[in-house]
Order: sequence, then C-alpha cells, then structure tokens
Amino acid sequence: MAKTGVSDEYYTPAQTIINELKYYGYDGFFKGKTIYLPCDYDATLPYIKKEIKTITHVEGPMKLKFDDEYEIYKVVPELFTEKEKNNVPRKCQFVAYLTEHKEDFGIKDIYISGYDPISDYGMKFQNAPFELFDIIITNPPFSQIEDWINKIVEFEKKGGKFCFLAPLSILTNTFAFPYFKNKTFWCGYTEPSKYEDINGNVIDAYLPTVWLTNFDVNKHKPKRPLSKSWKNHPDEFMPYWNYKAINIDSIDNIPYDYKGVMGVAATFLKDLHSDQFEIIGFGQGKKQFQSLEGWIDRSDWDFKKYLEYADTPKTAHSFDVSSLLVLTKDLDHPYKAPFCRVLIKNKELSDDIEYYDYDDVTKWVKNELKTKPADSIWNPRLFKKKSNAKVKHGKGGKK
Repeated sequence: MAKTGVSDEYYTPAQTIINELKYYGYDGFFKGKTIYLPCDYDATLPYIKKEIKTITHVEGPMKLKFDDEYEIYKVVPELFTEKEKNNVPRKCQFVAYLTEHKEDFGIKDIYISGYDPISDYGMKFQNAPFELFDIIITNPPFSQIEDWINKIVEFEKKGGKFCFLAPLSILTNTFAFPYFKNKTFWCGYTEPSKYEDINGNVIDAYLPTVWLTNFDVNKHKPKRPLSKSWKNHPDEFMPYWNYKAINIDSIDNIPYDYKGVMGVAATFLKDLHSDQFEIIGFGQGKKQFQSLEGWIDRSDWDFKKYLEYADTPKTAHSFDVSSLLVLTKDLDHPYKAPFCRVLIKNKELSDDIEYYDYDDVTKWVKNELKTKPADSIWNPRLFKKKSNAKVKHGKGGKK
C-alpha cells in the first residue's frame, strides 16, 4: 500500500505486479521457495485457510508461537473456483498473481499476514517472523518505510530474498543510500503504474515509485550505451568545487572516455547495471560526503563571498557547503549546488580507449582561463533554466 497524504491505503495494480515479478518467476528464483506477503491481508477469501501451529520451512518444521489474536494464513489454490479467481480484492493482487502462477514458478507455499491496517487486527510486518520464510514480496506502507527497511535488512543478513515497492524519494534518502552502495538492495526492472483505490479507480495524485530487490536483475537489465566524449566536449562537464569529480548534467551524456568519479542524478540508480558502474558515494550528508576520498575541505570559505557568487544568492545561505556537492566555474569559487547526486565510476574500461580524469579537467579549465573569463568557457546549455513542470515517468515494461 502506497502513501499519498496521510493514507497508506492505496493498492498496487495487477499490471505493475505482472510486469516485475514475471522476470523473477520465469528465471526460477521462486522455485521450491516459501513466499510471505506481509501486506496482503484479506483472510476472508474461501481459498485461504488459517494456519496457526506450524509451517514447513526449507530447514524443517518450525513452530509459530503467536498469541491467539496473531494468525498467518496459507493460500490453498486447490480451493479456487473460477468465480473467485476473477474477483480478487484489490488488496490481494500479489497473492492473486503468485497463486495463479504457483505451479508455473514452482512455488512451494504462499502465506499472507492476516493484518488489517484499518481495524489494526492481526500481525503487523514489524512483528512478523520473516526468518521463517524464504522470500518476502509486498508493497509496504510508505509512512513506515524506515521501519520496513530496518526489518528487511535484518532478513537479508540471514540469507532472505525480497522484492518490494518504495517511493521514488528513497533514491535521495541519506538513510537508505548506504544500502544501495553496499549492495544490500538495488532497483528492479520496471517502473510501477499509478496506484488504485479500493474500487480499482486510478489515483489522480501521482506517486512515482520503484521496485527494490536483492535478486540478481542484471540478466534482463541492459547496460547504458555511452556515446559522449569528454575529450570532444570538455565544456559540458563542470567540475565540483569541493570534490574531485565532474558533474553529469544529463545521464544520457555520461562520457565513455572518462575514468574518474562522476556525479549523476539519483534517479540513475533505477537503471544502474552493477557490472557497468560502481557506486562511490552520495553527494550530500556530512558524514557520508566527507568520508569520501576526493573530498576537498572548504570549511574556511567566506560565506558572504559565496552568497555574492552563487547562482541563487537569496537561497544560498541555506546550503551547507561542507555537506553537499557544489559546482565551480573556475576551480576557486563555488557556483551552485546541483540537486542530489550519486557519485559513480565506469567499471568497464577498454585498452582501446584513451581515458581522462579529474587532473585533465583541472588542466583544461586552467588553460581556458588564461584567455577567457570563467563564464564563457562553459557550454551555454549548462545555464539554461530548468522547467519546474512535473516529471513524467513511464510505466516501465519489458526491457
């Protein structure tokens, strides 16, 4: 269930689930596994039976020691009728898809939580025994996303696999970023559709989301084609003032001949192929940022001078230049802070290509400044005002 405003009661469209989970199912990731759906909770369906005493885990039978009010439910596809197959409640789309394909995917068992957030009856995900299952799949309440991540990370440490939905803002979250960097989880294949209400109506308020997983998604995720050259377009890659890296204005312009660190928009994580790029760090958050090799200490900078030079002087005072990336035109003075950047490095270097790094950038800038003012050495495209129009995200699909 996704969050819009104060409510978490929005439901995942069936097509969103199909688009993503088909890859894992047909790749054999679910074969012989017991799957738990901690946020599918309608236990009134006749093809779901109550199972309180035991479940069979891959390591053997394990007792479930719950109070009487806490129950989990086992899905029994054999009890389906045709009518029931075609009338699955909106809040049970995950269980419906996985049950329909249980035999195709070789799934051993499917369980749901039985927790109803409206009545607050049943087992919340915070209390659920994730360790008794092999795989966790769900759309957790976004208002409790940090609780969810803490829970799923503990499950991952014990060898568990998972796939879940999260708000797109998770990509710019300093709490979550270390898990991306340490490869605890990464983005899945597709971009989810809009959510639905209990009656199946599409929610007008747009809430961009992503799939996060620790399943291997490299098989079907294409690598990003690189066609831009730093050597031929050095005026399009402005360096940072407080970190030894260059800024990538558009992820479509990542240079193929640059081997140093580059800052890209955090949404790049959606398409990251881990064999192609290495995640170096996050361009904000004092503790994370200053721990990176290549950080340039600017703590003695005169902030008033920064206000005079900044692109947006009225708001520049709110920037803490010691905890986020800042661009520079001339290497000596700050220019402006780009919105949230992930620092990456190209892992696929070829012997047939001449590569450049940050030293080549500074050498080029200094040489240009001998005959030109700082404002004129950069491509005018870098200074065009960006539109504030809402970003349109696609619905994903097969890559």
